[in-house]
Amino acid sequence: MVILEASQGIKKATGINFDVLGDVVSMILMNSHRKPVDFVCKIHKSREAGVSQVTYSDDEKSGYMFDMLLDQTSRQTRKFIFGSILHELRHCCQLNIWNFWTDTAKFNTYEDYFNSREEIDARKAEKLTKIVIKMYDAAVEANKQYKKYGLTKLG
Repeated sequence: MVILEASQGIKKATGINFDVLGDVVSMILMNSHRKPVDFVCKIHKSREAGVSQVTYSDDEKSGYMFDMLLDQTSRQTRKFIFGSILHELRHCCQLNIWNFWTDTAKFNTYEDYFNSREEIDARKAEKLTKIVIKMYDAAVEANKQYKKYGLTKLG
């Protein structure tokens, strides 16, 4: 299961329920790859303007732990935010599923990095933005109706 732990600043800035988004992304990944996809990703605001990125640490007990720094300086539309998150989560999947992580030091220019296999692959994930937003909105609405109809308790 993909667990997204967003900072209070990110929660406030985006208005996203990251528990629901994590469930939606988990469902897509696990159904698509037919195997468990388990990792934790902490999300914070990026201090570098115009840059979103993800790094990782390897904990023997819990597996990979990712830290995502999300750009909060430009184009703050829902499509941009969700697309950025999906892009960075694809980098997490590259390591978690295929054990592949890029060495950015090997690139001489930004253009080399931009045209690299792993970056092209991560940009493909952004194509899911529209459907993930629809799935996220439907899940949020279903949660509201579940509570509205009193289904959280017996009787």
